[in-house]
Amino acid sequence: MEYLQARLLEAEASLTAMTERYERTKARFDRCYARHGITPGADIVNYINAKGMNPELKFWYAKVEHFQREVTAYGAALTGLDAARRMLGDRVPEYGSARNNRRALNRAG
Repeated sequence: MEYLQARLLEAEASLTAMTERYERTKARFDRCYARHGITPGADIVNYINAKGMNPELKFWYAKVEHFQREVTAYGAALTGLDAARRMLGDRVPEYGSARNNRRALNRAG
C-alpha cells in the first residue's frame, strides 16, 4: 500500500510539472502564431494544422497523457485494495504471514 501511495504522489507531482510545461509551451506557440494572424478564432484550420505539426507540443502533451494514465492506474489500484480490505474485513492476512500456506488462504474467516 505504501509503495502504491508513494508512486501515486510521484505521478501526481509529475503530472503537475508536465501540465505546467505543456501550458507554457502552448502559450509560446499561441503567441508565435498569433503574430502571423493564425489563431483559433481567426484561422482554425491553419491553427490546428500548425499545432498538430509542432513536435514540442506533441512531446509535452504525450508526457501529460502518460502521467494522467499513471495517476489513474495507481488511484484505481489503491481504491481496489481499499475496497477489498473493507469487503474482507479481518480475514485479510498480512503480506508475508500466510505466504505459500494454502490452508491459510482457504481458511474461512
